Amino acid sequence: MLINALKYLNFRNIAAEELAPSEGFNVFWGQNAQGKTNLLEGIYLLGTLKSFRSSRIEDLLQFKTDRARLSAKITTARVDRHLSLILEAQGKKIELDGKAVRKATDVLGTLRPVLFSPEEVSLVKGPPGGRRDLIDRALLQADSGYLQRFNEFLRILRHRNQLLKDDAPERILAPWNESYLQAAARISADRYAYIEAIRPGLQKAYAHIAQNGECADLHCRAPSNGGFYDDLKQALQRSRSTEQRLGQTQVGPHRDDPGFMVDGRPLRIFGSQGQQRCFILAFKASQIAHLERESGEPPVLLLDDITSELDAYRKNYLFEFLRDRRGQVFLTTTDPEALCREGLEPARFYHVKKGQLHHE
Repeated sequence: MLINALKYLNFRNIAAEELAPSEGFNVFWGQNAQGKTNLLEGIYLLGTLKSFRSSRIEDLLQFKTDRARLSAKITTARVDRHLSLILEAQGKKIELDGKAVRKATDVLGTLRPVLFSPEEVSLVKGPPGGRRDLIDRALLQADSGYLQRFNEFLRILRHRNQLLKDDAPERILAPWNESYLQAAARISADRYAYIEAIRPGLQKAYAHIAQNGECADLHCRAPSNGGFYDDLKQALQRSRSTEQRLGQTQVGPHRDDPGFMVDGRPLRIFGSQGQQRCFILAFKASQIAHLERESGEPPVLLLDDITSELDAYRKNYLFEFLRDRRGQVFLTTTDPEALCREGLEPARFYHVKKGQLHHE
C-alpha cells in the first residue's frame, strides 16, 4: 500500500497544500502547534473516515470556512485509486475514483493507516471504553465489514435501552431481546477472534522490547461451550431486574473491558509507565503484522511524536522495527536531526510552519 500524492484544502490550519510523499520515510518537523499532527490526521481520516482527535466536523474546518477537502492517490493491490473526502457542516462525502460512495464499507480498506500516538498510552490505565476502542479500531482496519455489524449492534442497543426506560411490556421487548443477543454475540465473537489472532505477536513483541523476562498478554471474555449467544442470554436473564430498575442494558460488548496484562496482573492497576508504553508498542507491532498477513501488503504507518514518550531502549526497538519493514511511514517530530541519527535516511523532510509545508 502506497500513498503517491496528498492534497489538503481548508483542513484545520492548512489552507492549501499538496505533496508527493516518499515510498519510505516522510518526516513532518517543526515547532509545536504548527500543523504537523493535522497532516497525519488528514491521512487517518481518509483511511478510517474518523478523526483520532475530534468527532466534530466543525473542528476540522479551517477558521471561517464551511468546507474542507482531503484527497490521495493510492496504489493498493497493484491498482491505482483516487480517494477523496469532503467535509461540510452537514456531514462527510466520499469519492472513490471520481464516483460518490454511499456506504462507508465500500471504501474502508482502500487505505489502511495504523496510528502510533502518545495519547494511546493513557488508554491502558483509562476507562474501559478507551481499551475497547483501541481493539475496535484495529479490528476495523482488518475487517471493513465490522463497521456495519458494530453500527447495527449500537442501533439495536439504543432501541432496547429506550424500551427499558419506557418500561415496555415483555411482548414488545422480547423480539428486541432476540435481535440484541444475535448482534451482541457477533461483536463478541469478532473481538475474541481478533484478539486470539494477534496475541502471539503481541507476546513475542513485548518480550523482545522488555528484555527482562516479563510476559504480556491480551484477552477478553471467552465463550463457554454454548457460545457467546447462550452466555449473553443467561447474563441477560440474570440482570433482568437490574435493567428494569435502571432502564439500561447491563450486559454485552459495550460493557467489556479487554484485559491488558503483564505477568498475570492488569496493567491498569499495577503497570508502570514504562510497561504501558511497552505494551502499546507491542500491540501496534502485532496489529501491523496481522494486517500484512491478511491483506498481503503493509499498512501506512503514522507516528505522531511518539519518540518523545519513549526511553532510549524503546526508541531503539521502534527504529529497528521501522528499518526492518518495507512500508510507507509518516512521522512528526520537533527534532529531525535525531531521526537522521537513528538511520532513517533516506527520508523526505517537510518543515511545517503555520500550516505551510516547505520541502527540504
